[in-house]
Amino acid sequence: MNTHLKLFSGFAKGAVIAISAFALTPFPALAQDAAVVVGWESTVDTLNPAVSALRDVAPIDNNIFDTLVWVTPDFKITPDLATSWDISDGGKLYTFKLRQDVTFHDGTPFNAAAVVANFEYIANADSKARSAVGTLGPCLTAKAVDEFTVQIICKEPHAPLLLGLGTPYLAIQSPAAIKKYGTELGLHPTGTGPFVFSSYKPNQNVVLTRNDKYTWNPPALNFKGPPKIASLTFQIVPNDQARVSQFMAGQSQAMNRTPGVYWNSLKSNPKSAQLPVPISGLGIFVELNAARFPTDDVAVRKAIQYSVDKKGVVQLAASGVFPIANTPLMKGMVGYDPSLEDLYPYDPKKADELLVGAGWKKNVDFWEKDGKRLTLRLTVISTRPAYVRIAEAMQEYLRKAGMEVQIEQQALSAWFAAGIAGEFSLTPMQMVGIDPSVINSIFMPGQYMYWNKYTNTDLEALLARGMAEFDENTRVATYKKAQRLVMDSAVLMPIHRNVDLMTLSSKLKGVTYSAGGFQYFGAATLAE
Repeated sequence: MNTHLKLFSGFAKGAVIAISAFALTPFPALAQDAAVVVGWESTVDTLNPAVSALRDVAPIDNNIFDTLVWVTPDFKITPDLATSWDISDGGKLYTFKLRQDVTFHDGTPFNAAAVVANFEYIANADSKARSAVGTLGPCLTAKAVDEFTVQIICKEPHAPLLLGLGTPYLAIQSPAAIKKYGTELGLHPTGTGPFVFSSYKPNQNVVLTRNDKYTWNPPALNFKGPPKIASLTFQIVPNDQARVSQFMAGQSQAMNRTPGVYWNSLKSNPKSAQLPVPISGLGIFVELNAARFPTDDVAVRKAIQYSVDKKGVVQLAASGVFPIANTPLMKGMVGYDPSLEDLYPYDPKKADELLVGAGWKKNVDFWEKDGKRLTLRLTVISTRPAYVRIAEAMQEYLRKAGMEVQIEQQALSAWFAAGIAGEFSLTPMQMVGIDPSVINSIFMPGQYMYWNKYTNTDLEALLARGMAEFDENTRVATYKKAQRLVMDSAVLMPIHRNVDLMTLSSKLKGVTYSAGGFQYFGAATLAE
């Protein structure tokens, strides 16, 4: 089955750009040697795209590396390093024709052998690849047919592969760099993208410079040639107030994760522009541990859902700027199920009824059962202020409902360790994905983020079926059934849609993003 023509035709129809308005207005002078600074909230674990587990590292990598395909914000699959593709053998064989004019930043030529080297690197357990392995699933083998034709071989049909190949986690790295740097590859990211890695100072900044040889831009961007920006610095500023102050003082031309109160106040500022970047996947949600007391009790998990007013949480945590979420897959994604929207309304009385029915008794202020208090361990990443605010807002609601909540702020490494070990009751997080199979990441045993330890053979069968199904209608029905099981078990609590609120200088134009919400500055310009 040849999907290239079908998938690319939708993009082609929507690619016409109205230019008549520009003819009436002179272009502003551009700063050809512009240095753009982006105030960036999150720290970096590694710049190795195959290994990083952080969503907020992926946009940085999105400017250093290219991917085989470029997925537009409305989920159309278009060419990038691959010019065309074909799916055969019942969905187990993907054949790609590659560009023949691409060079890595270190001078290594891009070809089929380079793609094969990347797959071998990801498949090697010593590489400790994370998101990349989960995204590839059963498709860990690549074979060079000729210099510019590569095949990806899957052990079983894998429908999400094409979309996954467009995420930064599967960006193509220089095979020479992979061989040279080994475990230090994350400190020497070497791709084919519009910007070249220059330096990284932990907890301070990542500096990129223009790739003057860049001419193989993704066609979907309608921008040809090297970036107009000479250097791009991601300045790591976790503190919200400091990041805002930096932007307001003109020390940065952009900032991500604008705090809600400032997002509202800056709407009318003529010197700034707003770019809400929708991050598809499971949104911002809370994972509940089904294998640890007291959240191993489904009645407790459901009572937690009924006890929290999500609108109130978003108001307290983010000045109400985010739409609340009530479903696992976000609205607009394949598989979104509107029938789940009203499953857990804010209803403290319903929460009380569930707990009483499950044998819990209220002793003055808190619920108890068999001599044990209903105490929840709510872990949260200390360097993510937005998560901390969500945790604090939830704590207030749950305490009102008679549940003791102990918030533990943890460094990123400690948070991961606690999650893997199951040492939490609740934890807020995000899961980014552009295919409904993103839900597999937290509900399929063996996956890196399978922290909730909820087991349901029917759910696992549905998730496996969804991965192998190519008919979209059947996939939608499958993932709707899976989401119903997830929500009935109450092991996932959606909070709000995930949006990166980018504030830009009004002089900075052309900042865009690929599907999933990964910012891209390769087509941006800065007026003088």
